[in-house]
Amino acid sequence: MAAKLQIHTPYVLQALPRPLDGPDGPGRYVAGEVFGQKQDCKRRKRTELSVAIDGVAVYIYDLLSSQAVTSYLVSPQSVFTCAPYSLRWRPESSKTATRYTYVSLSTSSASSSLKREIKLFKEETSGAGTTTTTPVSHTLRSDAPIVHIFASSPRSSITNLPGDESPNHDLVAVAADGTVLCLNGETLEQRWQSSPSVLSKELLSGSKLSLDVDFAQSTLAADVVEGMFGGKNELFGVFQEKIHRDGFNPDFLVLITSDKSSQARHLHILALPSEREARQTNNERLISVFVAPVPVEGGNTKYQLDVRSGTLQSLTGGTIFTYAFSNGIPRLENKLQVPELTSFLRLSKTSVLTSAPACFSVYNPIYRSLQATVPADSDAAADNSNTFEFITYLASREIAVGLRGANLAAVQIEAPKNRTSKRRAEGLLTDAIRRGISRDQSCQKRAKEEHLASDVLADLVPGAVDASWPEWQSKSAQADELLHNNDLRSWEELLAEVFRVPVKSSEADAEKGTLTNGTTPAAHLLEWAWPSSRADYARIDRRWVFYAISKVFAWGEQSQDPKAARLACRLPESNVLNYLVDAGHLSTSNIKSAFKDGVRELSEAEEVIGQEIPVLLAQVDPTMELLVGYLSGTQLGSTELVSAIKLLLRSLGLFEDSSKILMRLTENGGEGHDQENEAVNMELEQAEVELQITEHYLGGHRTRGLGVAFSKLAACPSIATVQSLRRLFKPEETIGLMNVLRAELIKDGWTTRYLDRTGADHDDIEAPPDGSIQLIADLMSRCIDSVGLGGWMASDTMLTSSRSQEDSADFFSQFQAEVSVALEGIMEAVRLQGALAEAVSYAKRAKRALADSAKGKAVSLHLSEELPLGLKTDSRISTERVRSGGEIVARSSRQMGHFISKKRGTYSVHRISEEMLLGEAGPTVVQEAR
Repeated sequence: MAAKLQIHTPYVLQALPRPLDGPDGPGRYVAGEVFGQKQDCKRRKRTELSVAIDGVAVYIYDLLSSQAVTSYLVSPQSVFTCAPYSLRWRPESSKTATRYTYVSLSTSSASSSLKREIKLFKEETSGAGTTTTTPVSHTLRSDAPIVHIFASSPRSSITNLPGDESPNHDLVAVAADGTVLCLNGETLEQRWQSSPSVLSKELLSGSKLSLDVDFAQSTLAADVVEGMFGGKNELFGVFQEKIHRDGFNPDFLVLITSDKSSQARHLHILALPSEREARQTNNERLISVFVAPVPVEGGNTKYQLDVRSGTLQSLTGGTIFTYAFSNGIPRLENKLQVPELTSFLRLSKTSVLTSAPACFSVYNPIYRSLQATVPADSDAAADNSNTFEFITYLASREIAVGLRGANLAAVQIEAPKNRTSKRRAEGLLTDAIRRGISRDQSCQKRAKEEHLASDVLADLVPGAVDASWPEWQSKSAQADELLHNNDLRSWEELLAEVFRVPVKSSEADAEKGTLTNGTTPAAHLLEWAWPSSRADYARIDRRWVFYAISKVFAWGEQSQDPKAARLACRLPESNVLNYLVDAGHLSTSNIKSAFKDGVRELSEAEEVIGQEIPVLLAQVDPTMELLVGYLSGTQLGSTELVSAIKLLLRSLGLFEDSSKILMRLTENGGEGHDQENEAVNMELEQAEVELQITEHYLGGHRTRGLGVAFSKLAACPSIATVQSLRRLFKPEETIGLMNVLRAELIKDGWTTRYLDRTGADHDDIEAPPDGSIQLIADLMSRCIDSVGLGGWMASDTMLTSSRSQEDSADFFSQFQAEVSVALEGIMEAVRLQGALAEAVSYAKRAKRALADSAKGKAVSLHLSEELPLGLKTDSRISTERVRSGGEIVARSSRQMGHFISKKRGTYSVHRISEEMLLGEAGPTVVQEAR
């Protein structure tokens, strides 16, 4: 099954103060990520966000608690030129934490000209919790505004003392004209500065160009080598050492610039001077490592660069372009066109989160498919000025954070349930099936106006694979014409012929049923002769099934009311509807195929169809016979079965409307002890009502349909069943379903002891099947899981107000007692089965032995005439023997010879005398030996 992402409804983390308007326009918000670093450890992104508000302050917000951690005020005339940069440093041996927050300001006043400066807010927090903030500022001499600032990696200089635990980092600022400035991270003293000529001199068009920096991002050299150059370290021969992640790994700066005159764009990879290079060359300068052209898509372009994977993405005019780097050159990999996009955020290589005025969506740029979507708030969708601008994505929490108007908002993205501990990108082809979006016209192949005629292609139209295609076209056109003329009788007669179902109606009945205007009323439609078994229905072409479903039912567009039904029945009294139900053709897959154009954009089409089709059949036939036939003859999923069970239980009066429960809750608060006085009378009346309901429940086709639905629901996967119960049943309705299952447990006799003789006189009642206890236990377990812990805790009030239970304690105690008795009965049955099995086995063995003894046993006798004189036959010596421990071993040859010699009889030689012959004396032994 394809994996499914789920986007939760966006929520507001914090309402931001209103910015003050500046001289160049209205005030704005700029936000940046917050990083944390321990001594001798890597720098990591924190779950915090720095938000700068023009003329107000800089706030640091904790995204998990939605609270402000700290703030730094600025003058009302100050305007932020770029996003702030915040770094929280913690030494290894000290409990004191220092937060460095850098901002770029542009301050204007009436008496002086525009003043540009970089400001540092250094906040030290001791172990006792005391906080000290020290501001440091540096005035810039450049006329171009700063567009990007970041802190470099800590320096490892030989002048550092052994006990020095300061970060020793630099602040690098990039101006809009390409000027790169380096300041000391503690004092903001200028260390070095590079002119825009470092960028322009590498371009082929000339060295005196006016450039604008459109994008800037800091990274490490090892990430650039592995992600953008495929690990080819030999391309960076400008360095004297080999770049390695655990060794020489300087800071890199990636810029995208545009030329004002030619509108050309280029990608620049710059290397910041390291301490090792500075000591060897006695010079700190910015090194241009690589320059490559970047395709120009449009004017206002937003970029996102993932250096480790080597992916560059840009948003221009509602189109997301994805580039992959080959030896540093960006190559267009795919193009995703979605109208009205305002912002995007890269989640993985195969997932991009986008925002539009009406919705939030996750797209797969590789297969151009829609993975998930959620509608935006109606107020936010109506106000196009408050667009959502993504800032960062917390992968560990699966939260995307952004700015919408004056609010700091977040979007929760829930991963699929089948995702393992190792995170997997939902970018398989199976995840994109039936979720594709249409391509733009430029990506499609355009047909030429003038082309050569082909007899082969003219004959083999797509879909004409056999001779039945022309017949299908003509008959479907004829059926459409009959239905258009409202000739339902002829239309049903045509479909009966297609479905191979005989018709009972005669021509006389047809003449009687024709009105003066030529139409046929529903009361005089043809009567079809239904077969006695579903197996007798003939096999038909599936195209006619789809056609019949599309004509009998109608699929409506999504309305403003979320509870409005999407599926409607246009021919409720037609025999075609009965045929579709009885033949088992009204499955969810067939309905989706019949309305494939309408359900294509609906991600939860199966759930919507499965929920609405039983309700629609119950509305067509209030006696529920059509619904029971639908349950018996169709392959159904958990959604259809749960919806049908809800309708059947409600028709049997086993469910109660939630409005009545709320009414009793209101009355309970006013009446108090008055209801306790009437408890006995109410209980007797309720017992009588339940008796009537039980009698009605024991008979009828609805009971049979409920049993079929229970049997099929038990065969469905447990996870899908629990999800369907949570979606379609309220907690009180789920508890009502459990009460029905408890009644089935009692009715089938599973709670009756084996030695109990109370039901001995009811021998005519058919015993329940042995598998019913497993079915009931399975469904009870799924009902308990669907209610959940929170539902059971919240259902105390509902159970107390219910007329069928005195309070929640009685409900749980009775439920536990019934389950215990049923379990005890099963254990007794197992014990009895063991005893009976032993007796039956002994009887079978005794019978078999008696039969064998009656046949007699053949005994072989040896003839003494054939034996040698003086010898006799002995028993054979076994070749195996048993040791004292019970082990069977083979006898040795020596032992075999010993036993043979012991069994050999005594051989004697006698002398026969005359006296012996006369009987006067015995024989005389001459020799005796063995």
